[in-house]
Amino acid sequence: MVGIDIDITQNRPLRLGLALADGVLWVNGIAAERVRATDLGDIWRKSARLRRDRPDVDIVADIEIVIAADSRTARSLMGSTDVDGTEGTLLYVGTPSGLAGLIADIHALGIADGAVLIPKAAGAAELVRDAVLPLLDTMLRLPGPASTARPA
Repeated sequence: MVGIDIDITQNRPLRLGLALADGVLWVNGIAAERVRATDLGDIWRKSARLRRDRPDVDIVADIEIVIAADSRTARSLMGSTDVDGTEGTLLYVGTPSGLAGLIADIHALGIADGAVLIPKAAGAAELVRDAVLPLLDTMLRLPGPASTARPA
């Protein structure tokens, strides 16, 4: 029989920051260590290395974002002259629900403890506040005990 080592401990609480002109606004007020990479595999490797060296630190991934109500609009914003990506940073182009799903997956899979969102198009910061944060709250809320469940 093969032994399997599975860690079923809960992840740390989700950490989220929004990069603004005057610095990072942390949703929960506490800063975290930031990692920057172009893909999730590299973010995971950098996070794992950092966790080995400093196990007490929360780690967040930098994600540049171009979001809009629909993906076609978000993609069209990429063609505007205002949007310039930073080399070596993960770029997300799409909808608020897709971004919320990406952040939730990064957290649930233990790739990082959350993200710092770096708006690269007009209106993105407002969409984070008005759409992404409420979606994340819903996605990350654990279901209540069976006694509070109601039939559909």
